[in-house]
Amino acid sequence: MEDEVKQAYLKYFESYVQRKLEDTLSAFSPDFNMIGTGVDEFSLTYQHSAELFRREFSQAPEPFTYQFKVLKVYPITTDSAYILGLVDMRFLLPTGEFEYTNNRTTAILRKENGEWKILHGHWSQPAELQQEGESVPLSAVLKQNRELKNQLIIKQQELEKQNQQLKEMNQSLSKLFSIVSHDLKSPFNAFLGITDLMLMNFEDDFENKEYFQIRLQLLNDLAHNLFDLTENLLNWAKLNSTTIEPKLREVPIDSLIQKQVNILRPIWQKKRIKLTEEVPNELMVNTDPDMLAVIVRNLLTNAIKFSYPEGEIRIEVNSNSKNTAIKITDNGIGMSAEQMQSLFKDYQSTRGTDNEKGTGIGLVTCKELVGKLRGELKFSSELNKGTTVVVELPQ
Repeated sequence: MEDEVKQAYLKYFESYVQRKLEDTLSAFSPDFNMIGTGVDEFSLTYQHSAELFRREFSQAPEPFTYQFKVLKVYPITTDSAYILGLVDMRFLLPTGEFEYTNNRTTAILRKENGEWKILHGHWSQPAELQQEGESVPLSAVLKQNRELKNQLIIKQQELEKQNQQLKEMNQSLSKLFSIVSHDLKSPFNAFLGITDLMLMNFEDDFENKEYFQIRLQLLNDLAHNLFDLTENLLNWAKLNSTTIEPKLREVPIDSLIQKQVNILRPIWQKKRIKLTEEVPNELMVNTDPDMLAVIVRNLLTNAIKFSYPEGEIRIEVNSNSKNTAIKITDNGIGMSAEQMQSLFKDYQSTRGTDNEKGTGIGLVTCKELVGKLRGELKFSSELNKGTTVVVELPQ
């Protein structure tokens, strides 16, 4: 009797696992009633029981493995028995495997026309988060799927944003290298042309001091332009090809600024610019001196470039408990509101008052370096009145 009851119940259970609804229903007696896994699943008639079971069957995910820990049979009469089982089941959900352990199942079976049929079934207890009208915690699974779908949408949006950034970066790189290629070729062609001409006429013009002086001045100007372009390009390339981090240390700000003023002295003296410094002596700033030197040199170069001959440039440094501010002011050509809005876009460059040319890399490099130093770069300008740029560095 025990083996027959077990075999009948296991046959029913295997039909359920294999998702064979009709074979599963055929295991029930015409008098079948049940208490199911849902909070509202109990019935007294076969019709109601079958209706609830069909609902449970349709809601349940497809199990792919199960293992009975306990399966015991207790005889009631010669043709009826009580069976108790404890089973672990694993389901395959869209989110992965879901293990439903210690699923309790009990039933009363009765022998009818030589076959053991399930007369009454009692399956487990309501699962956590299971709602009324659910045979299994379907709402919890759907909620988890919605959350995963939302996470997927967010990730897709992030990827689209990154792809757009990469696309814009590639476009910027193409434009940048187009500009750099053109601007490198021009001075090199001029170099070659002037030196070829000087060599061709060397014997005839050897004694002509003015001839050589004019051409040497041209070569000197071209050399300065090439140096600025190459330095900015190398700084920009370094910033964008590696994850460089600032190496902070205490440095005297007056000597750092003075060094950049001296490097650019031939250029601002050539334009007869009056340059004044108001920098506290021995003021120490915790910063990366190499990065700050590039920033000051680029901003000072721009001030010289857009100053008129015999113009004025003033460098001031102010410090308090929160930050140190380096301010560079000129009374040059200034900028319109439209120019201010497009300062860091598309590597735009404007020729200086002496027809000086750049690529627009310098300001972009300054902005990125100031960001590395956790500082701020601020501009104020008025057309035909000059520009003030402030570098604020945190203490």
